[in-house]
This record gives sequence, C-alpha cells and structure tokens, in this order.
Amino acid sequence: MPLTRTLRYGSAGEDVYSVKRRLLELGCYAAHLTQLKTDAFGKDTQLAVKAFQAQNALVADGVVGPLTYAALFPEETPAQVVSAQEGFPAQIGGVAAAICGALEGVNETRREIVLDALQFAYDTGQPRELPLSLYIRGGNLYNTDLSPNVITLARIANGVKRQPEFYDGGRREMMERAVLQNPAITGADCSGGIVGLLRHAGVVKPTFDLAADGFAASKSVRRITQSDLQPADLLLKSGHIGLYAGGGYAVEWMGGAYGCQLTRVTSRRGWNFVKRKEERFGAWTAFLRPNWY
Repeated sequence: MPLTRTLRYGSAGEDVYSVKRRLLELGCYAAHLTQLKTDAFGKDTQLAVKAFQAQNALVADGVVGPLTYAALFPEETPAQVVSAQEGFPAQIGGVAAAICGALEGVNETRREIVLDALQFAYDTGQPRELPLSLYIRGGNLYNTDLSPNVITLARIANGVKRQPEFYDGGRREMMERAVLQNPAITGADCSGGIVGLLRHAGVVKPTFDLAADGFAASKSVRRITQSDLQPADLLLKSGHIGLYAGGGYAVEWMGGAYGCQLTRVTSRRGWNFVKRKEERFGAWTAFLRPNWY
C-alpha cells in the first residue's frame, strides 16, 4: 500500500502492520519476537525501525517517512517519492518546492530539523479539518527520552483543570476531536516545539529546555538580520518563537485554536480551527541563529 502519512511511536493501523511485517521478515526485531499480535507502533517497532535505518544508511530516528518506507518497500514505491522533495510530508503543498530549494544549500542538521518540523505543520494551501499537532501550554514536542509528546483526552482534561483559560471558547472541543481522529497526535507550545526539535536532532541534551524569550537571552544564540536567515534559524517576537523553514516560510505552534502551522515570515496569517477562518498576526521582531548547528 502507498505511504499516506508519517508513521511513528503511537501510530496504529493497517499501514503500521504492513511495516511491522516487513521488519519482522528482515529480522529487525529482537530475536525472541516471532509473530505480530497488534497493528500498534510501540517501543519494539521503534527499535526495529532504528535498526533497519542504521543498516541502510538512513537517519536512525525510529520514524517511517518516505525515505524509510521506500527502502522497506522498493518494489511498491513510485520513483517520484524519492525525488528532491522526498522528505516533505504530503500535507505540504505548492510551497514545498520553495522550501526544498532553500534546503539544498544548508547542512544536514538544518535540513533534518526543518523536515522534522514540517511533518507537524498545517499548510493552509492544503485545507483539512483539524491540526496535525496541537498547541499545549507547557508541552515539549519530544520528551526527555526523545519519544513524541503524544496528547490524550486525559492530558487535555488535566490542562483544563490547571489552565482553563487556554481551552475555552471551543478550543478544548476542537482538540478533543483532533485526538479522537488521530490518537498519535503530538502537542507543544511555541518554545516546546523548538526545544523538542533541537532535542530530537541531538544538538542539545535531551533535558534541554528554554522559554521563548530565553532563546534571545541565551549565549548559544546570536541575533541576525532577516536577510541573513537560513533554514532552521529562529524567529522571535515577545513571548513567541518559531522556526524558519526556508523559502520565506516558518513553522510555529501558534496557539490553542491553531496548533502547529506553516506561515509566511512576512504577512503572518494562521488558520483558526475553532472559528474556521484565517486570521492576521503581528510581525516577527527578531531573528536568531543558534550556535548548536
């Protein structure tokens, strides 16, 4: 079957089972595993994917995207899937070419961070009912063990008890629908998205954490001009931070009603999933270059 989504820890379904079956055939699971019992992407599958990726000179992140899928099922994978835009998720539309062009001139770490971020981002050019990743106050995209920060109904209910103001006006209901539609959905706030991406790329320790304004004050980050931006640089305004994806676009966890979105660096606009309309946002005021990569 064709790959229609990125598969990772927490995913489930027929496509996951197909990947698990191939990994079992290839001997990538621990030796004691001789049969498959579920269609869930658990820790054992994550380790099996990493083993397969390491054997095939792929980034061993335990995530099944287009490149890993093409290596697993070369006989089923159309040539275009492994084109210059091979790392772009299906939900990124016509802007993929612009971002892809910007990524050609950067190092592998920057490219990896941007592609990681893009798989969570909603592109308004490709309409959909719900976000791909939620805005969760105080959440980091990847946990300290580098597993995705999967959001559950219980997590949302707990957030409502602690900080009800971030879930009112229909936001809680929208988030709950998103969880029911995709039980593997992740969540983060704006700085938690950036922190998680840096953790996952291995450029900082898994315990690294910073608030949005903390990045500007960090000695590991320096200010640059907008014209100097490179993919995986950071964008800042008071209390809010985003990642520059390249080609004039950014990835940012915008807020409770928006989740993670792909936005223009200039003329920032975001899709409100509660009100079902596009809204304008203020301009970025600072541009930052991390020294980690």
